[in-house]
Amino acid sequence: MSDAAFETGDERLTQDHELTREAPIWLVDDDPAVRESLSQWLELADLNLRCFPRAEALLEALAAGEPVSVVISDIRMPGMDGLTLLSRLTLEAPELPVLMMTGHGDVATAVSAMQGGARDFIEKPFDPEALELKLRQALAGRRLSDENQRLRRRLSVRGLAGLLRGESAKIRQLREQILELKGHPARVWITGESGSGRTTTALALAEHAPAEGEAQRVGTSPASALLAKVECRALVGMASSTKASSTKASSGAASSGAALSEAIDEALQAAPEMNTLLLHDVDVLSREQWQWLDAWLNAQPEGGRRAPRVVFSAECSVQALVASGTLGLTRGHALAEIELVTPSLRERREDIPLLMAHFSRQAADVHQVPELPFVRGELTTLMAADWPGNLAQLRQLASQRTVLGEQGQEPPATGQEAGEEDPDGLAAQVALFEATLIRAALTRARGNIAQVLEELALPRRTLNLKMHKYGLRRDDFRHGADGASE
Repeated sequence: MSDAAFETGDERLTQDHELTREAPIWLVDDDPAVRESLSQWLELADLNLRCFPRAEALLEALAAGEPVSVVISDIRMPGMDGLTLLSRLTLEAPELPVLMMTGHGDVATAVSAMQGGARDFIEKPFDPEALELKLRQALAGRRLSDENQRLRRRLSVRGLAGLLRGESAKIRQLREQILELKGHPARVWITGESGSGRTTTALALAEHAPAEGEAQRVGTSPASALLAKVECRALVGMASSTKASSTKASSGAASSGAALSEAIDEALQAAPEMNTLLLHDVDVLSREQWQWLDAWLNAQPEGGRRAPRVVFSAECSVQALVASGTLGLTRGHALAEIELVTPSLRERREDIPLLMAHFSRQAADVHQVPELPFVRGELTTLMAADWPGNLAQLRQLASQRTVLGEQGQEPPATGQEAGEEDPDGLAAQVALFEATLIRAALTRARGNIAQVLEELALPRRTLNLKMHKYGLRRDDFRHGADGASE
């Protein structure tokens, strides 16, 4: 056998040890002798094992989020048996490999276990070496599954980055929150200043809406087709005029609800493939409209194609609307289970160069004009501005600048000595982009230097020098956040 083969085998043994050190193999068997003998054998094999005397205890640990790589379960046990446990694990952790054991040599039981989702089957008394081989095969499958999940998550992050652009800590946190919400049909309240990207955040939620099994539509339909939007601000005047012409308050309340009902129906009909309903600027709704909306939401079926996720968008938080008296305490927090915040442009100034370049390219493509280069100090001036209009204001400026050719003006001379670095100059702006790109790559790789080197095509020494220059430490990225202060 070649040295390479030995090295590959050693690598796999090391990977198995590392995986089970972080996520042990779980064994559930009511026989203490079996638990003891298997623990001793796997300890010699350098594999970490955690034992449970009953299936119920294992499920409690799984529900608590404790790490596990592979489950070994006896079939015949008091209380919950192995086949019942297998069915629960298939529903609650479908990616988890399960090996079944039985002392009865029952072929029919073995077939049932395999059909029920078990990865493999072994009879008692088992051959420890044969069981170890099956375990290592299961661990290899688990590593492949984990790698596929990481790849899918990276692709999802890149897809989100196309909608929610930027690499600041707050925008990365927002993207991570949206990914965490995938698979959960919770109602969401999006808070943020006007123009900060609340509608775009709702589009991102629509792209990552709960999937129906494996029939998720993400990637087959544009996000805009998955979102139905109701502009609540436009309804206020309509409801007010209707109420003013009414002789009874109750008739006015009914009209308020009718206006909302008609607007929602029109939005749903206009987007037949939608999975997310956005109620935009709900902070302008009256108490009567909120009462009708509450009743309408309670009447909707839970789950299924005809029950979209409902997303609220407002400049104020749920707490602020409750404090104003427009919403009752219980109703307000029941309407919105999760609250997301879209950061203002002032809170993510480091994203302005990337956003300005993107909006400028868009404007050049739409109007068929050439892109304009940025003059000295222009991006630094943009990063220092207040931006009360947020992204909408930046986009408008980018369009005007590109179409009308209105480049920023050079700032007056600063009196710097020759050779002194200009903080507004090209070198400083290049450094800003460079630090942003390295930080983003470290975040996506969760501190995995090899992955960053591959993504950025940099020599290791160069990356080390640049990380030192910009104060970036790999340990700060291991859990997906760089720890940078805002």
